[in-house]
Amino acid sequence: MAQDPAAVRDDAAVQEGIARARALIDAHAHEASGIQALKERMLHMHDDGDEAGDQELQLDWDLYREVPATMEQEEALLLDYFRKLKFIYLELETKLRFLADLQDDPETGQEPQILSTADVTQREHECKRVKQQLVEAKTRVRDLRAEIDRLADAMAEPWAAVERGTGEAHTLLSEITDMELELAKIKAAEGTQGALTTAELEAVCDEQIVTMQTLDDETTHTVHEMEQAKRELNDALRILERLKSERSAAEKHANEAKLGMGRDSGRDWELERLCTKHAAMLETLQAALGITRLAAPTARELHITLAAPAREGQRTLQLQFDEPGGALVDVQLLDAEQAPISMSDALQRYCREAIHTNHAAALVQAVWCTYVA
Repeated sequence: MAQDPAAVRDDAAVQEGIARARALIDAHAHEASGIQALKERMLHMHDDGDEAGDQELQLDWDLYREVPATMEQEEALLLDYFRKLKFIYLELETKLRFLADLQDDPETGQEPQILSTADVTQREHECKRVKQQLVEAKTRVRDLRAEIDRLADAMAEPWAAVERGTGEAHTLLSEITDMELELAKIKAAEGTQGALTTAELEAVCDEQIVTMQTLDDETTHTVHEMEQAKRELNDALRILERLKSERSAAEKHANEAKLGMGRDSGRDWELERLCTKHAAMLETLQAALGITRLAAPTARELHITLAAPAREGQRTLQLQFDEPGGALVDVQLLDAEQAPISMSDALQRYCREAIHTNHAAALVQAVWCTYVA
């Protein structure tokens, strides 16, 4: 049967590699034996470049002090360097193990292991199978980690609820302990020994319920009184503000009337002359008509007291208006005891005419003339 040309070339390459490895081992056999000699040789070759490598690994701290951002770049470069160094070490270790398998070891008596193409293919398949198992194991680990994270997230809220419940339980336990201590103090103060009976407890509870209801009623009544007092206070404050504004306006008018707007330091001589004239006229009319007293009990009512002859006694004419300064609507004549007096037909006719014409002065004159005639 004809052999595969590719397989023949692979066998030739393997045989050539074996021959080179044996030649290298024989060349350095006087320094050390077996694989240990080859390791020492390669380590020695690596040590020769340590000094140069150390120079390359030296950091320029002055540069990093001025430009701190370059530290991150240097870190990335060092990580890449050590990553490549790891690959180099793995490659070297693989070659050393491969060479150890190709030679005999005098110390252990192990003969060189010659692998055919079929053996290499089998080991490749075994390596692939192991790698596949590793991938599957990593996948299972990731799935388990995701499941653990999911369970942890799902348990977060129940755990928080348990924590809250535990805190509430501790609080209630503390309150119960305080109540037990207070109850023990009450028992010691009242001299009560032992536990209370059911009837006693019911009586105490009923008394406390009645007391609580009484306190609740008193609290409600007090709240209503407070609200009523607040409303009254607000009304009083509004009235006070209105009175303050009215007082300010009245003071302003009083100051204006006192100072005036005329000459001679603000005095209005014309206004003073008119006031004096009207005051004198009012006194003359009062004396002529026998008016002894003028009074206004309300804003719509005017009382005029007349000094009638001795046999008649004092008379009071009561005038009522529809509004302050408005029209005359009613007239009454009162005696000294403030009792109504009947008026004569002529006087009643005068009263009707005075009300119709809104002439209060004519009515006063008519009453005077009637009782002095």
